[in-house]
Amino acid sequence: MDYDAAIASLRPDVQRGLSKEDAVVALHDAGLTIIECIKGLMQLYGLSLGDAKFIAAGHPVWRDIVKAAEPLHDDLEAYAEKNKGRK
Repeated sequence: MDYDAAIASLRPDVQRGLSKEDAVVALHDAGLTIIECIKGLMQLYGLSLGDAKFIAAGHPVWRDIVKAAEPLHDDLEAYAEKNKGRK
């Protein structure tokens, strides 16, 4: 299912009180990426980027993706720290 169709299909459930955690599962099951899931949470619930990322990345359905990305995040943080103050 594409992003727009997934969001449209979930909107009525969200209006009826679907939890954010259940929405994460539904977006994942619809075949969306974790980035699309974060975007969807922002759109469906009016969340900030930080809050949506926290909810999506903390959900067990995305555990493997989050774990696989940790080395990249660590490298990016180290690079940013090393180059802090350079122009």
